[in-house]
Amino acid sequence: MMLILGLILAALVLIFFEVILPGGILGLLALACIVGATWLGFADYGVAGGALTFLGSLIAVGLLVFVEFKLMANSKWGKGFFLGSSVSGHSNVAQGEDSMIGQEATAMTRLNPSGKIAIDGRSYEAYSQDGYIDSGETVIVTKRENFKLIIKKP
Repeated sequence: MMLILGLILAALVLIFFEVILPGGILGLLALACIVGATWLGFADYGVAGGALTFLGSLIAVGLLVFVEFKLMANSKWGKGFFLGSSVSGHSNVAQGEDSMIGQEATAMTRLNPSGKIAIDGRSYEAYSQDGYIDSGETVIVTKRENFKLIIKKP
């Protein structure tokens, strides 16, 4: 009986630290402790003992997670672990494969043969089909390869 309680206690400690230091390893070890305690409950006390061990473990884990997320989040110590406000941000709108082909651009840097170009005030990595292009020259986008635009002189 002491071994079963020890495994359940070890599982609770591991889950406590898993919430603080997420990564999965501690959670898997806690799961192994619960499985071991349940197996011992079945082996030593039969079906009723194993079922009670398993249900007791689930209830204890549920209460622990509730306490950690609800009560600890409002404590002075817990505020360092939990996000207090929402984070706003944006990502660039995905450009279609053909949306920039044929557009005129301005070379922001010297392309020899790669560099930066500007289309509608936005900077893009580009590769020149015509070799050397000076900064400030007008170019035309001919195709797109992965994250680079292929350009040429008009």
